[in-house]
Amino acid sequence: MKILKKEMIGLFLMVLGLLISLSIIGYDYTEQPGGFTNPPESWLGHFGVFVGYPCHMALGYLSLILPLTLLIAGYTFFSSKSFKEYYKFLTYCFSLCIWLSIFFSILKIEYLSGIYDDANQTGLTNLIGYNLSVFLVDIFGYLGRVLIMTLLAMYFVILVFKVSIYEKISFFKDLISKKIQIIFNKIKNFFKGVKEKFLKIKNKYSSQTDYDDSNEKNSENIIQTNSLEITKNEKISLDESQEVQILNNELDLDQINDLDDNNIDEDIKAEEKNIEEKSDHNNDHLVIDEEMYIEEGDLDEKINEENKYLNYKLPELKFLDEPLDIITHNEDILKEKGEQLSYALNSFGVSGKIVRISPGPVITLFEIEPAEGVRVNKFTNLSEDLSRIMGGKRVRIIAPIPGSRSVGIELPNDSPSIVYLKSILNSKKYVENKSKLKIALGKTTTGDAFFFELNKMPHLLVAGATGAGKSVCINTIIISILYNAKPDEVKFILMDPKKVELTTYKSLVGYHLITAKNLDEYVMTTSENSVSILNSAINEMERRFQVFSDVRVRNLDEYNTKRNRDSSLENIPHVIVIIDELADLMMTSGRAIEEPITRLAQKARAVGMHLIVATQRPSVDVITGLIKSNFPARISFQVSSKIDSRTIIDQMGAEKLLGRGDMLFLLPGSASPIRVHNAYVTLDEIEQIMNHISSQPKPDEVKLPEIKKMESSNEFDISDNQDELLKDAAVLVVDVQQASVSLLQRKFRIGYSRAGRIVDELESLGIVSGYSGSKAREVLVDHTYINEIFGD
Repeated sequence: MKILKKEMIGLFLMVLGLLISLSIIGYDYTEQPGGFTNPPESWLGHFGVFVGYPCHMALGYLSLILPLTLLIAGYTFFSSKSFKEYYKFLTYCFSLCIWLSIFFSILKIEYLSGIYDDANQTGLTNLIGYNLSVFLVDIFGYLGRVLIMTLLAMYFVILVFKVSIYEKISFFKDLISKKIQIIFNKIKNFFKGVKEKFLKIKNKYSSQTDYDDSNEKNSENIIQTNSLEITKNEKISLDESQEVQILNNELDLDQINDLDDNNIDEDIKAEEKNIEEKSDHNNDHLVIDEEMYIEEGDLDEKINEENKYLNYKLPELKFLDEPLDIITHNEDILKEKGEQLSYALNSFGVSGKIVRISPGPVITLFEIEPAEGVRVNKFTNLSEDLSRIMGGKRVRIIAPIPGSRSVGIELPNDSPSIVYLKSILNSKKYVENKSKLKIALGKTTTGDAFFFELNKMPHLLVAGATGAGKSVCINTIIISILYNAKPDEVKFILMDPKKVELTTYKSLVGYHLITAKNLDEYVMTTSENSVSILNSAINEMERRFQVFSDVRVRNLDEYNTKRNRDSSLENIPHVIVIIDELADLMMTSGRAIEEPITRLAQKARAVGMHLIVATQRPSVDVITGLIKSNFPARISFQVSSKIDSRTIIDQMGAEKLLGRGDMLFLLPGSASPIRVHNAYVTLDEIEQIMNHISSQPKPDEVKLPEIKKMESSNEFDISDNQDELLKDAAVLVVDVQQASVSLLQRKFRIGYSRAGRIVDELESLGIVSGYSGSKAREVLVDHTYINEIFGD
């Protein structure tokens, strides 16, 4: 019944807002309220006149802010949404209306007086704006009124659009200066070309004039000589053939002159064309991008809004270090590097033109357009040679850049910048995203903020060599979620076999960190507890599927939508399972740890459970085919070999990374990874956030369903049908650190079939690695593990 009342109130307010809107829009300024005897011309009759007249007198058409408020209020009642979502929008609209009322009043008084005799004829002037304008003039004068209005306009732009006025002024200043420089260079090149063209034409005409003068002198001498000979020999007469020959000689001379003139014209045209081409070539300028400026949002303001009526408060940005100023890149140095790179490529017979330089916080991308006939694979084979020529720096080549005809060459910066997490969390794009599982990962190669939504991945595999940045990446992921989600929205299951990386988050016990009812630790440090907590997670997954089936929804988003309408449904938070070192668990537990990971990766996405698995040994016996196929999103930090890079991201390139947070991120469905520089989080920052969370009242603790600790016989599936030599074979292969069918045949004097079955059983128990062709099986465990399996 309460919902029906809200809908009725909402409909009433929306209709009232619509009536007032039509009254204001359709009001005729010649009409005034004068009783009910005169028929009104308003769209809405007397109501339109009685409502439209005072609204137009007060604010003119700007009074539409009143019905807009009623429409939004009615919609919030009708849809059972919170009015506070629109509070800031209406506040900004009202402020803009007051400012515009003053502005239009100034416009009417100063510029439109005499054009419109009636103050309301324009529909823009109004009493409120007029009185405020007069008040400002009386207090501050005309010049002061202009300055005050300009200041208020700038405040409005800063608050509403989150735009830095100084940054915009600097941007336009740099843009205008660059445009002026380009125009100046074009004018300079134009006059230079005209000068060269004039000199060429002058030289051609001067040489032609000398040639014509000499020809005229020679012809005169010939004519004079012939005339003398004819006079001297009076009996000599010219026959027709001689006359014809003389005529032909005269014609030949004219033709020669005409041909010379034509050749001169053609030479002049060709020279003009060459000069124009040269001028155009000089105008081709290299594009040098600036490192991208991250537009800031206001995460603290959003946090305060979301927690205004809640007991739990999300962490504030003050706990994170302030980012230092971005290092500016010198264009001359970038051009010098580009010339050095072009020279190096040309020295190896690979020609191309650098068309763009994109500097970033850690590396700079040079886009090179290959010349005609140059194959792309010529670039890929020059990685090591370019690294040597460029001073031993790690060079990564992208051939070609996806969606472009250019080839990319990434060179490390001489002074790399630190990527601070605060700059990513406070970026406008990140703040505007509504997801609770948005991860502020770092910056791209161009300096833009990069983040992703974990629920769209839906699982993440992280790999890289020791010290490459995996643990910092895990910290970044956890802190990003803590800044967006409350304890009833997201829960963590943490596994840390190294016992030192994730212990800081023990302060989250009772808040975001959960465990199973039968376990005595919250951050799993033993393989036994890790296997147990994963099986508990599987039970929770199956329970959630049953709940979704009963409610008739397919995923957690649909369930939460239905829960917003029906508060009797239980709260089901997201669960994020983080494993910091998979290789250690695979060595000690083998298939016992692989199977629950695979099951969760295959099915848990729909019920809001996600896996983040990290390892420093990206080999095929750790990242098995089953695990890899269910982790479409993968992050590779620096690795030691091309094989490791292929294992993680299915292509080479990770071995060329710089370390210290430099990564390649392969998104689901993408063939080309994105290079990202991971945001850095210090231990002090994490401790401050933990202190903030632990200082708040603890909510009701939630635990996963209890799973009995697996006995040795059940955990490793050792049945009564096992071979009697299985234990002896296990001890043998651990002693000699070698496992093969022929070894068991020789030592125990058994046949090939029986020895093969024993090796298969050893593999199923996780004692030896799987079959890999001609390579020998690897022994994965020690004697302690053997004693745990067989109970000795």
